[in-house]
Amino acid sequence: MNPEEIKQFLETDDGKKFLQPRLDQHFTKGLETWKANNLDKLVNQKVKELNPTKNPLEIKVEKLEKTLKMKEIKEKALEKAHKDGLPTQLIEFFLSDDSEKTEANLNIFKDVFDQHLQSKTKERLKEDGIDPKGSLQQPKTFTIEQLESMSEKDYLENEEAVLQLLTSQN
Repeated sequence: MNPEEIKQFLETDDGKKFLQPRLDQHFTKGLETWKANNLDKLVNQKVKELNPTKNPLEIKVEKLEKTLKMKEIKEKALEKAHKDGLPTQLIEFFLSDDSEKTEANLNIFKDVFDQHLQSKTKERLKEDGIDPKGSLQQPKTFTIEQLESMSEKDYLENEEAVLQLLTSQN
């Protein structure tokens, strides 16, 4: 057999059936060798690329930067709380990693705090006999001498103030 006849035989279907398993065997062996020599290196390189490791100095710098940023945010928040008349002891609860978010939290707190303060003030004024709806009239108070000289009609008109005076005397 000469090389030309072998080449013609290999191009036929019978030749391909004969040669293909041997080619596959050599290709598989070559692939396994390449994997053993190169694949681990490529995988490790890609893992490092996707998940870079940081040295301790970089980690420390990032931590210090975050601490400094939080300090600046807290200072701004304290300044805003002081300016708005909010209790500064509660600032820690409204801090966020973002200064805009912190400011929004403080604005919400200010609105709620002001509403609560206003309702408690009205409640307290009502307890003291002052109309919180804007009446400038002071609550009526009497002395013991005025009470003794008071007529029954005056007593009935001012019964609430008289009773308040009498209960405060006991």
